[in-house]
Amino acid sequence: MWRHWLETLAADYQLVRYDERGSGLSDWQCDDISLETWVKDLESLVDSLSLEQFPLLGLSQGGAVAVAYAARHPERVTQLIILGGFAKGWLRQGSRTAEQGSALMTLAAQAWGRDNPAFRQVFTSLFMPEATSEQMRWFNELQRVSATPENAVRIVTAIGDIDVVELAQHIAVPTLVLHSRDDAMIPFSAGRRLAALIPGARFVPLQSQNHLLQEGEPAWGIALREIERFLGKEPRAVPQSAANGELPEPTGDDGEARSVVASLDRVQLANYSVVGGYTRYSDAVRNALKDASVKIIQGCRQPSRKRENHLIWAFPGTGKTYFVQQVAQAVEGTKYQEINLAKCTENEFRALLATVESAGEGCLCLIDEVDAKPEAPWPYEALLPYLDAAAERGAKLAFVLAGSSGSSLDEFKQRIAARPKGTDLLSRVPKDNQYLIAPLDAGDRILVALQQFRVAGRDLGKDVRAVERLGLFYVAVSPELSNARQLREFTFRAVERLPDVDDRLKYDHLFNPGDPENKAFWLRTHTFVSDLANTFVTIAD
Repeated sequence: MWRHWLETLAADYQLVRYDERGSGLSDWQCDDISLETWVKDLESLVDSLSLEQFPLLGLSQGGAVAVAYAARHPERVTQLIILGGFAKGWLRQGSRTAEQGSALMTLAAQAWGRDNPAFRQVFTSLFMPEATSEQMRWFNELQRVSATPENAVRIVTAIGDIDVVELAQHIAVPTLVLHSRDDAMIPFSAGRRLAALIPGARFVPLQSQNHLLQEGEPAWGIALREIERFLGKEPRAVPQSAANGELPEPTGDDGEARSVVASLDRVQLANYSVVGGYTRYSDAVRNALKDASVKIIQGCRQPSRKRENHLIWAFPGTGKTYFVQQVAQAVEGTKYQEINLAKCTENEFRALLATVESAGEGCLCLIDEVDAKPEAPWPYEALLPYLDAAAERGAKLAFVLAGSSGSSLDEFKQRIAARPKGTDLLSRVPKDNQYLIAPLDAGDRILVALQQFRVAGRDLGKDVRAVERLGLFYVAVSPELSNARQLREFTFRAVERLPDVDDRLKYDHLFNPGDPENKAFWLRTHTFVSDLANTFVTIAD
């Protein structure tokens, strides 16, 4: 089942692979099976081998272990690679996912490793829907010799309890995330969300249904080449059957992106503005955020003896800090203060809060990562008096409490409520002042790119008036450009390549000379988007 992976990777690298506790050649008699013990086992293994620096590859639940290790030991991990991974286990998901996980656990308890046709059909096909009957027999035998049914249940339960959402947001090493589009075991959306959580991560979708990629299928060849490129090696030749599938036709979200790009002609960025330079493509999202910005602005301009406190939960990469900054710029004569709770000691946090009320002209204060430091008793104890200052002392203060942890606004509030004085904090935020910032869709990424092309042009003394549609399509469908921060850096570099005498930014300007991604993307998509080449969208502020 794993030979093609192990032999290929071991050909050029010292490959260290180990069985997790409770399975394989590791001890089956263990008191604790959990994410924490899995990470400690990896730490012990690395120390025992005296490894100073190394790339780390995490498969499936091993991706979460790898994320946790890389977050704790960034000085050791040179590159992080995750295949078929996720940030939250089934117990941490909604009720439907939890029910599915519970059913899987029951199935494992009753049929693990037994030559039961029904079991192979249901359980094994979740891992490899495209497997041959021989591969299914191999997988069933692998289960039988790898763990007892009791340990299998314990491992599945531990997988369900995984949550590395917070840790993923603090990864500081280059990261590659790969995931099968039709993975029946771990949804494609889970891999994409994990990549969005990790700053700067590159996400590569694979055209496969298999959670365990098998030798000879096209997705395995693509995954192998992506990993070798990421590790700085010239990709090896792969079996022809895999190479033939290296350039799959665009599907799914690509169709939406193509439709949006094809529909654009002249974009007046001001028509999509929420507040200042913050734009959103969807009318519904834009108007909901306009309502939020109006409430915050009015509360700053017309202070009264009531609490002007607001709560924002945002998907990672949606630009929540930029949104609040643009709101603040719309309020003249009001100081703006940002405080990131995750980066503050208690003394620093209290000192920064003291400067907020000392601003006689009034102050709008953003408390970012407001649910950080969950075990500390002091954050909300220190913050509560300031949230009451407007109502009790007539202070001209407005607060925006923001964060991205959890998977929804409700879960975000539950995390806050579970902390010391968390329910007291939530009681200071009127229900109408609680907002969600939706993730960026294809239209949003295109708008951000167009806006940033203009901004980068002004910064570099170039007047970008048009962008090739094919370039906009690339921006819209590239998972590694899924958040505003990554888009801004990418667009600036593209404008640097634009000749001073040209005001049209072309697809080729998105890449360094000789970048293989340029040709590979065109070959992969040209039959789908050839009409987008050599046609342009014009931009006006």
